[in-house]
Amino acid sequence: MSETMPNLSDNLGHPKPWDPFQLMDRLDEEALRKELEGVASTDLVYVVKEGGQEVVGLSKSGVDECCMALVSQGQVIREEDLQYDLIGEGENREALFKVKAARFAVSPEGQDVRLDQVIGVKRQALYHEPAQLDLDAKVPSKKYRGKTYRELLSSGEGRDYLAWMAENFKEPEIRDFGRRILAGEEIVGQRGRQLNPPWYEHGATKAARNARFRLIPGNVRAQVIATARISGKTRVVEAKTSPAQPAVTTIPEVVGRAGPYAPTEKQVAFYQRLADSPVFTDQERKRALDWLATKATRQTIKDQIDWLRNQVETRKTPPGRESAA
Repeated sequence: MSETMPNLSDNLGHPKPWDPFQLMDRLDEEALRKELEGVASTDLVYVVKEGGQEVVGLSKSGVDECCMALVSQGQVIREEDLQYDLIGEGENREALFKVKAARFAVSPEGQDVRLDQVIGVKRQALYHEPAQLDLDAKVPSKKYRGKTYRELLSSGEGRDYLAWMAENFKEPEIRDFGRRILAGEEIVGQRGRQLNPPWYEHGATKAARNARFRLIPGNVRAQVIATARISGKTRVVEAKTSPAQPAVTTIPEVVGRAGPYAPTEKQVAFYQRLADSPVFTDQERKRALDWLATKATRQTIKDQIDWLRNQVETRKTPPGRESAA
């Protein structure tokens, strides 16, 4: 599935710097909102693309899948404690969540041994960011859920509802917007901040996701990502860059190019040594090095290194090839 994500901004004309991981967090929040409505997400992996490059990350459902994979290996991750604090005032209030999770080895008889423990944190806003109001924005109405203002303007019943909103809706920004578009104006406005009712559920779940993610071995993450991409359980997002925003600040950096997402020299050297192992075929090695040259980021290369190392340790060297020793 591929779609274009709009640039979100604090105010019109001042776009936020694009961050692929913030986009993934918003996608997870959208999936959590649907879960609360009884609709389970099947997207295990997010792929954010721009300019032919991509950043790959696990969704909350993908982290759940990794934890299930660990169970088959005799390990279990348990969330042990949840705490949160509220900070800020009014519409700027935020909640700081902290979840403690631990990983255990469990024997067939049910005996367990504590292996390690981590803390996962998440900062969750209680209010949504201000949203743009234009004819293609969604109408905030249960009766016309999913409909745009433009669609309502095209029918008599829709125009009647817009007239009601222009007189009775609780938000002055929407009342003014309704009056003006009914008068024939094609304007762009901005809606005020809205309370996010399930802020507690979102913050607690994402903090738990972050804690559990830290306990999942890299080879398990890499395997789930690879399987999800093959099986189509991947959500692909085409990012849109604002004209006022230089592309260099938003594109995940390729190997050999300085930038916040580029792999380190140490990561690249270690990856290349693993890829040179005789356990890989020439075709596998070429694919691995092509990925390194075009798609690797500082975050995604960690999982790939773990996967390569696991293959080097578990595969047998094909006959006629020298041993790595």
